[in-house]
Amino acid sequence: METKILEQLASLVLPQEILERFAIVKIETDERDIDAMSMTIHLDERMNTAYQESEVYESLGFMDAVSVTDFPIRDHKVVLKLRRRRWKNKQTGESFVEQISVTEKGTRYSKEFAAFLKETYGDIPGDLPYA
Repeated sequence: METKILEQLASLVLPQEILERFAIVKIETDERDIDAMSMTIHLDERMNTAYQESEVYESLGFMDAVSVTDFPIRDHKVVLKLRRRRWKNKQTGESFVEQISVTEKGTRYSKEFAAFLKETYGDIPGDLPYA
């Protein structure tokens, strides 16, 4: 029951772009220290039906997950663990990943969170809370 509630909460706070392209797989909370509590949302890239239905492309599974820091919730750190799908073009033998821009260039922050930090602090220093 608690997991279902966390998934509903995550779907309310995640950017629409993320929800359209990724499925929530699991949510973990670190509750050892309530002041330092964090939430990690594990997301897997959804299957692209155009590639899935095509005879030309083959799914090679998922790449290793990458961590992206998103907006904190009530002063608690939120980390998105994104697993991207890798595809292979059977005709050329090339493997590729769909182009999805989730993070701000040069950071591990979500675009929205990076824009907020830049507007608030000017540049995005690495010593900010939740960094």
